[in-house]
Amino acid sequence: MERKTMTRGNKILTIAVVALMTSLCVFAQSRWTQMPASFKHTQKNCLIGAQYLDSALIKAADSTGIKIVHIGDSHVKGKSFPQSLEATLLGTLPRLNMTFYGINGAWVEKFEESALMQKVYDERPDIVIVSFGTNESHGPNYNESTHTREMMSLVTRLESRCPGVKIILTTPPGSYFHKRVGGTRRRPRYSFSRNEVTPRVARNIVKFAADNHIACWDLFSIAGGELYACTNWRDNGYMQSDNTHYTAHGYSLMGRLLGEAIIKTYYERVAH
Repeated sequence: MERKTMTRGNKILTIAVVALMTSLCVFAQSRWTQMPASFKHTQKNCLIGAQYLDSALIKAADSTGIKIVHIGDSHVKGKSFPQSLEATLLGTLPRLNMTFYGINGAWVEKFEESALMQKVYDERPDIVIVSFGTNESHGPNYNESTHTREMMSLVTRLESRCPGVKIILTTPPGSYFHKRVGGTRRRPRYSFSRNEVTPRVARNIVKFAADNHIACWDLFSIAGGELYACTNWRDNGYMQSDNTHYTAHGYSLMGRLLGEAIIKTYYERVAH
């Protein structure tokens, strides 16, 4: 008799938990951030290869919590992007512990060779978000094979020094080349042309992630891809005047979108 009562009680508890998680998922979906209506050719905001994060995200649901470290270039160094990401995640992952490290002008290899790598190791992260690509796309003679080797070196070091760590690679949002066309020393004038190397960099990051079973957030495609990503950001006031860096509002939007892509994965694959 006691066993039947306990079994019935467990079933009731299980039903209640499922109902609660379903309600939370429906509520979360009702408040997902929408890309600006003026953006053209946007794609669904989600992670590619989300299944590779399962073991790390499970920790977000238990008492140990989850540690996330975000590394990258000036987009991360400027704080608005990772701080918006953290604020978004905290709404769902209250036991989150997050840190970020960025270097202005950095590409993958430059960051890997910096003293910040030891700080990343010392954090003992469950997930490392890796946001590079803009400076690779501005460098001379971009080469996919070289870029791939540099990403592999970084990933190998992270995995060897942080056992069990999972990685999320992100693609660059888009940028412009600039050329001085006149003006004075104090007030130079520049012309801007869309950075046509960015699509190559983004495709290479996505391919590398797929080939190596790593999750990827393809911001470049989500924001409009080769034809529209750059103009979507610039024409709607999300870029600074250098057309490479973004306004605080632009970075905040990126942070919310990445955070929600991770939360969607959490609901769909862990908290179901």
